[in-house]
Amino acid sequence: MHEGRLVAIGEHLAPAAAETHAAAAGLAFFDQIRALVVRTRLPPNTDVYDLFWRYVRDEDHDLSLAIDTAIAHDQLDLAAVAALRRCHCQDDDVGAVEVAALVAAAHDQAEALTQRIEAGRTDLADYGRAIADGGARLAAPLDASGLAVLLEQLGSATRTMQAANTRLHDELAAAATEARELGERLGAAERAAITDQLTGALNRRGTIQTLERAQSAARIADGTLAVAMLDIDYFKNFNDRFGHSLGDEVLRFVARHVADRIAPRGGTVGRMGGEEFIAILPDHDIVAATSVIDHVRAELAGQIIRNAADGSSMGRVSFSAGVATDRVDDSCDTLIDRADKALYCAKRMGRDRVVPDRR
Repeated sequence: MHEGRLVAIGEHLAPAAAETHAAAAGLAFFDQIRALVVRTRLPPNTDVYDLFWRYVRDEDHDLSLAIDTAIAHDQLDLAAVAALRRCHCQDDDVGAVEVAALVAAAHDQAEALTQRIEAGRTDLADYGRAIADGGARLAAPLDASGLAVLLEQLGSATRTMQAANTRLHDELAAAATEARELGERLGAAERAAITDQLTGALNRRGTIQTLERAQSAARIADGTLAVAMLDIDYFKNFNDRFGHSLGDEVLRFVARHVADRIAPRGGTVGRMGGEEFIAILPDHDIVAATSVIDHVRAELAGQIIRNAADGSSMGRVSFSAGVATDRVDDSCDTLIDRADKALYCAKRMGRDRVVPDRR
């Protein structure tokens, strides 16, 4: 992940003042969705609502443009909704398909290698029978002509076996190269399947997998585990003002800012969608985790972000966060839900702050 288009200067400056008119942004999203449902005459089912939620939050610029085009041409029906979701909302599934294809390829390669080894065993058995037959014939009296024929037969069998050995050696070497290359491709595909392509953080699938492992490890060791839900403040306003391209740069910048500061503490960052991230902090209780995330927040809010292309100021970027710690009866969903509720409490309190779960 790069930060080539943004420059951050002036750490530890006072955070930017909150924009008062954005305090009701959450409710505004619902109003926009309701207006879209009325305008398009679509049923307010789960797929339609999810698509419009992504649209009004501007989570995917290409998706937003596609919806704008469909609405402008009065072509946003249920079939179009399904097509848009397949194209823009199923990245994790695409990665899983690629991994499955590579696993199938590995299985086919193993089958082919088994066949090669079986062929080698057959060649060896044939050679063994030729040697045994020659030995039996040597036990009987042979004249010069018979001995010459026998030696030629044994020599032919030996040459055949040597050729088979050479072929098998080459095939095994090729198989080893194929296996190494396939392993590298499989590793890359597995990483891609759990990585958010825009920011380089974990995607939702990778986040859940990592959190499940962290929960299991914490309970086995009778340790602690904290998660923090982070949401960039007023990000849609930022996108509207500076454009989606620089908005994407801000997402990358924030993801790297958080990752660089929690990785030394054993933490991991994932992107849950849009401008919402999650930080997983093993071996942190609620006090320690809140302190860490608040320090990360203060460092980010204390920087002035500039466009590296022309040096123009883009102001400050801040985030709100909620922190929760794992309980013995928690699932991933319930742990995330409690952190998410604390996050929305932080937003209601004015944003640019970290609120711990107190329940």
